[in-house]
Amino acid sequence: MNTDYSVLELDALKEIINIGGGNAATSLSQLIDKPVNMTVPIIEMLEYSELYEQIMPEDAVVKAVLTKMLGDAEGIFLFTVDEAASDSIVTMMMPDGVVATEQLADSALQELVNILVNSFLNAIIKLLDIHLITSVPLLTKDMFGAIMSSVYLEQGQYEENVMIIKNEFYYAGDRLESSLYFVPKPGILEKMFTLLGVGGE
Repeated sequence: MNTDYSVLELDALKEIINIGGGNAATSLSQLIDKPVNMTVPIIEMLEYSELYEQIMPEDAVVKAVLTKMLGDAEGIFLFTVDEAASDSIVTMMMPDGVVATEQLADSALQELVNILVNSFLNAIIKLLDIHLITSVPLLTKDMFGAIMSSVYLEQGQYEENVMIIKNEFYYAGDRLESSLYFVPKPGILEKMFTLLGVGGE
């Protein structure tokens, strides 16, 4: 992974993430019929030790939904949520009087991520005029460190530094303990920068 991106390249990437995340937040608001806001995207280059110190403890148990991005650009979207926030999100999605079983709750969370990711990608497709599709969301429950390491290895990212591209969502002024990450295949960001006209020589 190139760790020497220019300020212009990182600003362009942040703008893409901002547009995509804004679309995702709007879709989430429409889904639950309640206002949802998104923070300014976080884009950081961290060592693995810093990742678990600054983002989330390595041994924190989370539910994670993984969705692969395929087509002209490849990568993995990773939506992580702790148990309490998962229950809150599912409750918001369920009609009044409906009791969510574990199976129903997991299906609702997967559908939520499917909507978020595809809303995100629709914005990128329009901006860059490229072809992108997504895989069926896969839900897993494990320690944050194990999930993140597996995703990075699967994408062929073997450097000690990892790029964190993260959106956080807020509902009624409170942060939903969930985040949407994007882990790109090597070379994908450089391809996006070239399409935007900000790539290096």
